[in-house]
Amino acid sequence: MLDTQQPLPLLATRDFVLFPKMVAPVFAGRDRSVRALEHAYQGGGMLIMALQSASAGDEPEADDIARVATLAKVVQFVRLTDGSVKALVEGQSRVVVEGFDQLFPSFMVRYRLLKGKRPRHHSHLRALVDAVNREFAAYVMSSLDLPEEAETALDAVTNPDQVADVVASYLMISVDRKQELLEGEDVQARLLRLLEIVIQENEFLDIEQDISQRVHENMSRHQRQAFLRERLRILREELGEEEEELGEQAAYAKMLREKNLPLQTAGALEKEIRRLAELQPFSAEIAVAKTYLDQALGLPWGMLSGAGEPDVSAVSRILDETHYGLRDVKDRIVEYLAVTKLRGGAPPNTTLCFVGPPGVGKTSVAMAIAKGLGRPLQRISLGGVRDEAEIRGHRRTYVGAMPGRIIDAIKRAGVDDPVIVLDEIDKMTTDWRGDPAAALMEVLDPVQNHAFRDTYLELDYDLSKILFLATANYEEDIPETLHDRLEVLRLPGYTDREKEEISRRYLIPRIVGDDGLSEVGDVIGPTALRAIVRCYTREAGVRELARAIEKIYRKLAREKLEGRALPHRLTPRTLEKYLGSPVFLRARLEREPQVGVSVGLAYTGAGGDVLRIECVVAPGKGDFHITGQLGEIMQESITAAWGYLKTAIVRDALLNAVWNTSVGRAYLAEGLGNDESLVGEQVEIEERSPFEEPDQPGGASCRTQSDHDLLNALEIRVHIPEGGVPKEGPSAGIAVAVALLSALTFFPVAPHTALSGEITLTGQVLPVGGLKEKLLAALREGVKTVILPEEVRAHVAELPAELKRGLQFVYVNSFSEVLPHVLLAENKEEE
Repeated sequence: MLDTQQPLPLLATRDFVLFPKMVAPVFAGRDRSVRALEHAYQGGGMLIMALQSASAGDEPEADDIARVATLAKVVQFVRLTDGSVKALVEGQSRVVVEGFDQLFPSFMVRYRLLKGKRPRHHSHLRALVDAVNREFAAYVMSSLDLPEEAETALDAVTNPDQVADVVASYLMISVDRKQELLEGEDVQARLLRLLEIVIQENEFLDIEQDISQRVHENMSRHQRQAFLRERLRILREELGEEEEELGEQAAYAKMLREKNLPLQTAGALEKEIRRLAELQPFSAEIAVAKTYLDQALGLPWGMLSGAGEPDVSAVSRILDETHYGLRDVKDRIVEYLAVTKLRGGAPPNTTLCFVGPPGVGKTSVAMAIAKGLGRPLQRISLGGVRDEAEIRGHRRTYVGAMPGRIIDAIKRAGVDDPVIVLDEIDKMTTDWRGDPAAALMEVLDPVQNHAFRDTYLELDYDLSKILFLATANYEEDIPETLHDRLEVLRLPGYTDREKEEISRRYLIPRIVGDDGLSEVGDVIGPTALRAIVRCYTREAGVRELARAIEKIYRKLAREKLEGRALPHRLTPRTLEKYLGSPVFLRARLEREPQVGVSVGLAYTGAGGDVLRIECVVAPGKGDFHITGQLGEIMQESITAAWGYLKTAIVRDALLNAVWNTSVGRAYLAEGLGNDESLVGEQVEIEERSPFEEPDQPGGASCRTQSDHDLLNALEIRVHIPEGGVPKEGPSAGIAVAVALLSALTFFPVAPHTALSGEITLTGQVLPVGGLKEKLLAALREGVKTVILPEEVRAHVAELPAELKRGLQFVYVNSFSEVLPHVLLAENKEEE
């Protein structure tokens, strides 16, 4: 009889759980494990075997040992030459470790036997035992790794606890799940958990067998095909017939012979075809090799469109037929193609880049060029591209690798001389994956592109016959590495008259044909069309105009199908029925003079626009605030304007004019704490405009340190409305300076006057661009006087007369020349 009061040695196991009635070999190398086995073998052969936690190391603590373990008997004990021990142990029963009497040199523990609690309903228990027996029999039949004795392991076992122990000992599951099956006093609960695990394992074995069978069948089929091919080859050799290439290899070889390839390229592809033939039928490399050959042999390799040398007259005619105006752009395109013709079809060393707002016809000009040349057109959108592999392709070592966009466009075109449009070249970005602009340099450089090497193909390809064109909205956003290789052609916005002509000639006929209303024809009268242009759209191009006309004809199509009478002519009054109320009812300019409010002209990606610039002055501590979602350059321009004015105020005694107004006196007195002495000696100042120099010696009394005190007593805020719209650029410099000076002096700004020019710290006015778009915006908003830098006078003279009709131009070199035209001499506050 076993004395359960006597402590026994404990052997901690790392990846092994011993069950009762289970015989297993044990190898021990740790000192405590060796001593535990020695102690047990010498003292009657009994010890406790318990699982240690996975996080425990070579020297587990008491807390790392599982509390439910197995009482075992050491049947054999052999010491090996390396100091370790091999033992054969047999599980006796489950026990619960109740405490540790000794930790070194080996664990000595107290324990108690763990007996299972049986349920009252023995029929349920018998049913569970039968179910476990059936599932275990199926498990043994499906598993190939179990020993032969597993088939008869349950033959003589009737005790439910023992059934659970025997079955659990044979399952190939994790030690954590085995420890779970070892624990628990409720026999029925143990059997239910055991049945669940056995069923799961049987399902996994069924899936594995199904997969294994499919793989075996697939391999058998490929092996049979390979065997038959080899037999066929031997038979052909015995019959003396020449060996013929079969299957896909033959097709690739035929395609290779039909292509006019350079010798080096042909050799590389022949090598790839031979490599494909040598691959095993079930190799994963077959798909990679076939995809590569499909891509390489699918390229035109020297095949041309057959259009011959550029027909300059045809291109010129088609450009005139499809685009209204743009005379300078058309002339430059024809000149470019004339040089191309004289060079034998090779494009010049520069690439044409069309820059302009959306909707002005950049892409359609490229389409007209391709049509006139008789070449296919391919468009590559570069917006948001940030990986140079998009241009050069990915290496074949990557999964799903493909050629870059240039090679892909050539493959889709089917010829080596297409027209390729690099759309939105200003929208490319750069990150850690590389710079796509740098990759495009090789594409556009005529010195390099005759041997362009795509990373995926790893073959030289000639791009010199391709006519590359580019488009962009913002010239300043084009990467500098590319800008030198581009010749920029600017497509400015259209005037109202040009938009009306475009609508009559192109938009309305196209929309009428697309909507199936040819019999209705053009029903939009001249005044109605003008109203659409001015009251329902505000853009540089004609996209919104086209949408408005489409909306009208969609409603007309519905009225026709409903049997209603169609109008013969639309007028401005009847437009609201089809387009709703006008979107743009009035200009945003003030009709009356305003203090601290000026108007600037801006050039944006959508064309020209007017900027209302507001400035207010209040008592404060010299703070200067700028708001309106302004870009860095625009903020610097405003700071420069304020820096110039501060210098001019001290130099020209402009603060005297401020102090001479009642409102100005109130503001400054409040800001200075009602200490008027800080202003300096009081002098009588005659009424005059702020830009006039003081003619009395006493006027110099404000040219003192008190001027700085006055400025420090003010808080100035500059705001440009429509704060949700980003604004950038230096061209609003003089307009900001006018608004600041008006707010400081309380002299109103002349209405219907707009300004555009960059200001320096010395008051010089520098030239700006986007003149056509700015003048279009000025006409649209009812501006009468436009103040511009003197240096742009020649550019304005080249603009169409209709842009200048109704506008008075004032050209200035310095800010002092601006003031007589914008600040009214009468001070409204004095009135």
